[in-house]
Amino acid sequence: MSLSPRPSRVWTGIGLAALALSLSGCGAVRSIAGINTVHLQEATVSAMQTDIGPGVTTICPRQPVQMHVTVTAQLPRQPAPGVYETWSGGNGTRRNGMLDFRNFAFTSAQGGFDELGWFRPNPDVLATVDSGFAIGTQLLHPRAQLVQSRHYPADYRCILSVGTAGGPGQRGGDGSSGYRGSDGRSGFDGESGDHGRRGGDGAPGGPGFGGPRLQMYATYVSTSQYPKLLAVRVFGDFQDFVLAPADRPLTLVAAGGIGGVGGSGGSGGSGGDGGRGEGDKDRPGYGGHGGDGGDGGYGGPGGVGGDGGEIELIYDRRYPELAQLLRFDVSGGAPGPGGSGGSGGSQGDGGGGAHSGRDGRYGDSGGSGPIGLPGRPGHAELSAGEVSAHFRGLPGVRML
Repeated sequence: MSLSPRPSRVWTGIGLAALALSLSGCGAVRSIAGINTVHLQEATVSAMQTDIGPGVTTICPRQPVQMHVTVTAQLPRQPAPGVYETWSGGNGTRRNGMLDFRNFAFTSAQGGFDELGWFRPNPDVLATVDSGFAIGTQLLHPRAQLVQSRHYPADYRCILSVGTAGGPGQRGGDGSSGYRGSDGRSGFDGESGDHGRRGGDGAPGGPGFGGPRLQMYATYVSTSQYPKLLAVRVFGDFQDFVLAPADRPLTLVAAGGIGGVGGSGGSGGSGGDGGRGEGDKDRPGYGGHGGDGGDGGYGGPGGVGGDGGEIELIYDRRYPELAQLLRFDVSGGAPGPGGSGGSGGSQGDGGGGAHSGRDGRYGDSGGSGPIGLPGRPGHAELSAGEVSAHFRGLPGVRML
């Protein structure tokens, strides 16, 4: 676990899809797409106010928050100034008439920003236990020089668990598509088209990874901002340290990973068309029958969930109530979903002639694969003991 803050990062771009539309120069197209945002380069900007949402005064180290900026500006061809603000949400949010985040540069030594104004705090709890989070906002404008800095103390309400589940299993490969049947040749009587080939079956999903093996130590601590917090330190397959409110349970996690999704069945091949019946003056020709479409392949079975891991917890013997406050999740991983069946191939057309051939039939769709099996539960044990050696020397944290 690194105890040093992450370097500052600045983002001012937008996603590739939005950029492609912006290069078209077509406001109508951007409005239909819901991304016709407001740019301030040619506006007269008189004021700027930044925050991370109305009423939000703290930042949790393990929960992203989105910046919110309000400006007073007079846009070109507008008779008077107006108030504009940035939009809230992810890429799919409609944001016509809202401020584009490209108008601003955000900086912080305690985390980084993405192109949609989301601040991702440094998850290292100790890096901000005393300093909190300082965020700077600069208006990117050729004339107006507006800069604002805000400070937010750290809080830990978003931390509901510590530990992690095993990784998910790999998705199974998809079945190959069936070959199309060849067309029948034309002749006195047309040949029938060949049937389409069946689609390949999807491969099974891979097994989920097992949960980690962890040793954890728990006690109560205080910081300069909070008189009592629950603290847990983690060793083993990875290291971590968390602070959490002392008035609600905290879950210790070493669960197995979910099984992989089964691969999709391949689609059946199309039936070949029947050949044309040419016939002659003595007898009309018969068109060949169309080939049947191939059946779709079966979806692959879902993968088996990973086995739960192991947790050994030692809690501060001075606080027996910690045994009830700390809860375990060493469950086996959920079974992977089965893959979807492949679609049936299309029918071949009957050949023409004085008597047309019969059309083939559509292939049947393949069945979905079965779900996998859940992983086996892991093991957890707890005991009271002396834990102070694991909490000495941590910056900004003092054991109660």
